[in-house]
Amino acid sequence: MIDIIKKSIYFGLGSISATKEKVEQIVDEMIEKGQLTKDQRAKAVKEIMDEAEKKEKELENVIRSSIDKILNEEVQVATKKDIAAIERRLWNIEKKLDVK
Repeated sequence: MIDIIKKSIYFGLGSISATKEKVEQIVDEMIEKGQLTKDQRAKAVKEIMDEAEKKEKELENVIRSSIDKILNEEVQVATKKDIAAIERRLWNIEKKLDVK
């Protein structure tokens, strides 16, 4: 079963948007090669799909973290919080100047 997990990891990395049909095809090939029995098919498909989903979420988190780091540290894009703070300061200045 460890071999199945390894193959599912490689599959997940190679094709993040793995479809159930593709996973079933791979598992069927493994059955034909004698690497799995027909009784193990449903469990193997589920394990591979679960692992692919897990890897997809991990990759998504890495990408999101990298984008946040680039935007905040390198490009220094203003966040919603930064803009809200500027708007409050502007509102306070306008209030003091009695701008309408």
